[in-house]
Amino acid sequence: MQETVKQDRDKYIGGSDIPVIMNLSPYKTRFDLLLEKAGYKEDDFAGNIYTEYGNVMEPKIREYINSIRTDGRKITEGMHIYDDIRIHTDGETAGSILEIKTTSHIYDTVDDYQIYLVQLLFYMKATGAEYGTLAVYERPEDFDEDFDVTRLHIYNIFIDDYLGMVDQIMTAVDNFRVDLQKVKEDPFIEESALLPQDITSITQRILQFEDQLQ
Repeated sequence: MQETVKQDRDKYIGGSDIPVIMNLSPYKTRFDLLLEKAGYKEDDFAGNIYTEYGNVMEPKIREYINSIRTDGRKITEGMHIYDDIRIHTDGETAGSILEIKTTSHIYDTVDDYQIYLVQLLFYMKATGAEYGTLAVYERPEDFDEDFDVTRLHIYNIFIDDYLGMVDQIMTAVDNFRVDLQKVKEDPFIEESALLPQDITSITQRILQFEDQLQ
Protein backbone atom coordinates (compact mmCIF):
# COMPACT_ATOMS: atom_id res chain seq x y z
CA MET A 1 0.00 0.00 0.00
CA GLN A 2 3.03 2.28 0.33
CA GLU A 3 3.07 3.09 -3.41
CA THR A 4 -0.64 3.93 -3.33
CA VAL A 5 -0.04 6.35 -0.46
CA LYS A 6 2.64 8.19 -2.45
CA GLN A 7 0.39 8.74 -5.47
CA ASP A 8 -1.23 12.17 -5.82
CA ARG A 9 0.02 13.30 -2.42
CA ASP A 10 -0.21 16.92 -3.50
CA LYS A 11 -3.96 16.53 -4.02
CA TYR A 12 -4.75 15.43 -0.47
CA ILE A 13 -4.03 16.24 3.16
CA GLY A 14 -2.66 13.09 4.77
CA GLY A 15 -1.80 12.01 8.27
CA SER A 16 1.92 12.64 7.81
CA ASP A 17 1.09 16.25 6.91
CA ILE A 18 -0.53 16.97 10.27
CA PRO A 19 2.68 17.45 12.33
CA VAL A 20 3.94 19.80 9.60
CA ILE A 21 0.68 21.74 9.49
CA MET A 22 0.86 22.13 13.27
CA ASN A 23 4.50 23.27 13.18
CA LEU A 24 5.64 20.22 15.14
CA SER A 25 7.85 18.64 12.49
CA PRO A 26 11.61 19.29 12.53
CA TYR A 27 11.91 17.95 8.98
CA LYS A 28 9.66 20.25 6.94
CA THR A 29 8.09 23.67 7.38
CA ARG A 30 4.43 24.48 6.93
CA PHE A 31 5.31 26.88 4.13
CA ASP A 32 7.28 24.21 2.27
CA LEU A 33 4.26 21.91 2.52
CA LEU A 34 2.02 24.66 1.16
CA LEU A 35 4.33 25.10 -1.84
CA GLU A 36 4.30 21.35 -2.45
CA LYS A 37 0.53 21.08 -2.26
CA ALA A 38 0.18 24.09 -4.57
CA GLY A 39 2.48 22.44 -7.11
CA TYR A 40 5.26 25.02 -6.89
CA LYS A 41 7.79 22.76 -5.18
CA GLU A 42 8.54 19.07 -5.52
CA ASP A 43 8.64 16.75 -2.55
CA ASP A 44 11.96 15.08 -3.31
CA PHE A 45 12.09 12.93 -0.18
CA ALA A 46 12.36 9.35 -1.42
CA GLY A 47 12.89 7.72 1.98
CA ASN A 48 15.94 6.78 3.99
CA ILE A 49 17.23 4.01 6.20
CA TYR A 50 14.82 5.02 8.98
CA THR A 51 11.69 4.96 6.84
CA GLU A 52 12.80 1.72 5.19
CA TYR A 53 13.24 0.13 8.61
CA GLY A 54 9.79 1.29 9.61
CA ASN A 55 8.30 -0.27 6.48
CA VAL A 56 9.99 -3.59 7.29
CA MET A 57 8.91 -3.66 10.92
CA GLU A 58 5.35 -2.39 10.54
CA PRO A 59 3.76 -5.68 9.38
CA LYS A 60 5.69 -7.61 12.04
CA ILE A 61 4.40 -5.30 14.76
CA ARG A 62 0.85 -5.48 13.42
CA GLU A 63 1.07 -9.28 13.30
CA TYR A 64 2.17 -9.39 16.94
CA ILE A 65 -0.63 -7.08 18.06
CA ASN A 66 -3.14 -9.27 16.25
CA SER A 67 -1.72 -12.32 18.01
CA ILE A 68 -2.43 -10.88 21.47
CA ARG A 69 -5.93 -9.58 20.74
CA THR A 70 -8.66 -11.35 22.67
CA ASP A 71 -11.75 -10.09 20.85
CA GLY A 72 -11.18 -12.20 17.74
CA ARG A 73 -11.15 -9.18 15.41
CA LYS A 74 -8.14 -8.80 13.15
CA ILE A 75 -6.50 -5.42 12.63
CA THR A 76 -5.84 -4.62 8.97
CA GLU A 77 -4.50 -1.63 7.07
CA GLY A 78 -7.09 0.85 5.84
CA MET A 79 -7.44 3.59 3.25
CA HIS A 80 -10.05 6.35 3.40
CA ILE A 81 -10.68 9.39 1.22
CA TYR A 82 -12.91 12.24 2.39
CA ASP A 83 -12.87 15.12 -0.11
CA ASP A 84 -9.34 16.57 0.23
CA ILE A 85 -8.34 14.22 3.06
CA ARG A 86 -6.72 10.85 2.42
CA ILE A 87 -5.93 8.53 5.31
CA HIS A 88 -3.81 5.40 5.31
CA THR A 89 -3.99 3.65 8.66
CA ASP A 90 -1.44 1.13 9.89
CA GLY A 91 -4.31 -0.88 11.32
CA GLU A 92 -7.98 -0.57 12.19
CA THR A 93 -11.08 -2.35 13.36
CA ALA A 94 -14.56 -0.95 13.96
CA GLY A 95 -14.15 2.14 16.14
CA SER A 96 -10.40 1.68 16.65
CA ILE A 97 -7.24 2.95 14.92
CA LEU A 98 -3.67 1.63 15.25
CA GLU A 99 -0.65 3.83 14.51
CA ILE A 100 2.81 2.19 14.37
CA LYS A 101 6.09 4.08 14.72
CA THR A 102 9.74 3.01 14.97
CA THR A 103 12.09 5.39 16.76
CA SER A 104 15.12 5.61 19.01
CA HIS A 105 13.30 8.05 21.33
CA ILE A 106 11.23 6.31 24.00
CA TYR A 107 9.16 8.28 26.54
CA ASP A 108 7.08 7.41 29.58
CA THR A 109 3.68 8.69 28.45
CA VAL A 110 1.83 8.99 25.17
CA ASP A 111 1.57 12.77 25.65
CA ASP A 112 5.33 13.00 25.13
CA TYR A 113 4.84 11.76 21.55
CA GLN A 114 3.10 14.90 20.30
CA ILE A 115 4.29 14.48 16.72
CA TYR A 116 2.76 10.98 16.60
CA LEU A 117 -0.26 11.75 18.75
CA VAL A 118 -1.62 14.49 16.49
CA GLN A 119 -1.48 12.11 13.52
CA LEU A 120 -3.32 9.37 15.39
CA LEU A 121 -5.97 11.79 16.67
CA PHE A 122 -6.47 13.13 13.16
CA TYR A 123 -7.13 9.59 11.92
CA MET A 124 -9.51 8.94 14.78
CA LYS A 125 -11.47 12.14 14.20
CA ALA A 126 -11.72 11.61 10.44
CA THR A 127 -12.87 7.99 10.70
CA GLY A 128 -15.07 8.43 13.75
CA ALA A 129 -12.97 6.10 15.89
CA GLU A 130 -13.30 6.51 19.66
CA TYR A 131 -10.32 4.35 20.60
CA GLY A 132 -6.72 4.54 19.43
CA THR A 133 -3.47 2.67 19.96
CA LEU A 134 0.01 4.06 19.42
CA ALA A 135 2.53 1.24 19.06
CA VAL A 136 6.09 2.58 19.39
CA TYR A 137 8.94 0.21 18.58
CA GLU A 138 12.36 1.10 19.98
CA ARG A 139 14.70 0.95 17.00
CA PRO A 140 17.97 -0.90 17.75
CA GLU A 141 21.24 0.77 16.84
CA ASP A 142 22.13 -2.03 14.42
CA PHE A 143 18.67 -1.92 12.78
CA ASP A 144 18.08 -5.57 13.60
CA GLU A 145 14.93 -6.63 11.73
CA ASP A 146 14.05 -9.50 14.08
CA PHE A 147 10.99 -8.48 16.08
CA ASP A 148 11.73 -8.14 19.81
CA VAL A 149 8.61 -7.72 21.93
CA THR A 150 10.61 -6.09 24.75
CA ARG A 151 11.19 -3.13 22.43
CA LEU A 152 7.49 -2.56 21.81
CA HIS A 153 5.70 0.13 23.83
CA ILE A 154 1.91 0.32 23.52
CA TYR A 155 -0.15 3.36 24.50
CA ASN A 156 -3.96 3.32 24.41
CA ILE A 157 -6.07 6.46 24.24
CA PHE A 158 -9.70 7.57 24.05
CA ILE A 159 -10.54 10.49 21.81
CA ASP A 160 -12.80 11.99 24.51
CA ASP A 161 -9.67 12.63 26.59
CA TYR A 162 -8.17 14.78 23.80
CA LEU A 163 -11.09 16.82 22.50
CA GLY A 164 -9.19 20.08 23.00
CA MET A 165 -6.25 18.83 20.96
CA VAL A 166 -8.59 17.46 18.29
CA ASP A 167 -10.14 20.93 17.95
CA GLN A 168 -6.65 22.42 17.55
CA ILE A 169 -5.80 19.88 14.85
CA MET A 170 -8.95 20.47 12.83
CA THR A 171 -8.61 24.26 13.15
CA ALA A 172 -5.02 24.00 11.93
CA VAL A 173 -6.19 21.93 8.95
CA ASP A 174 -8.89 24.48 8.10
CA ASN A 175 -6.35 27.31 8.30
CA PHE A 176 -4.00 25.32 6.08
CA ARG A 177 -6.74 25.03 3.46
CA VAL A 178 -7.25 28.81 3.54
CA ASP A 179 -3.53 29.47 3.16
CA LEU A 180 -3.23 26.87 0.41
CA GLN A 181 -5.82 28.72 -1.63
CA LYS A 182 -3.89 31.97 -1.09
CA VAL A 183 -0.67 30.34 -2.30
CA LYS A 184 -2.38 28.90 -5.37
CA GLU A 185 -3.76 32.33 -6.24
CA ASP A 186 -0.43 34.11 -5.68
CA PRO A 187 2.75 32.08 -6.42
CA PHE A 188 4.88 34.98 -5.19
CA ILE A 189 3.19 35.36 -1.82
CA GLU A 190 5.56 35.87 1.11
CA GLU A 191 5.65 33.36 3.94
CA SER A 192 5.12 36.17 6.45
CA ALA A 193 1.67 36.76 5.00
CA LEU A 194 0.63 33.25 6.01
CA LEU A 195 2.11 32.91 9.48
CA PRO A 196 -0.38 32.24 12.30
CA GLN A 197 -0.98 35.08 14.72
CA ASP A 198 0.29 33.17 17.74
CA ILE A 199 3.94 33.06 16.63
CA THR A 200 5.37 33.02 20.15
CA SER A 201 3.37 29.96 21.22
CA ILE A 202 4.34 28.01 18.12
CA THR A 203 8.01 28.91 18.45
CA GLN A 204 8.01 27.76 22.06
CA ARG A 205 6.51 24.39 21.07
CA ILE A 206 9.14 23.91 18.38
CA LEU A 207 11.96 24.69 20.81
CA GLN A 208 10.51 22.27 23.36
CA PHE A 209 10.32 19.54 20.74
CA GLU A 210 13.91 20.18 19.64
CA ASP A 211 15.01 19.84 23.27
CA GLN A 212 13.23 16.49 23.46
CA LEU A 213 14.97 15.28 20.30
CA GLN A 214 18.36 16.26 21.70
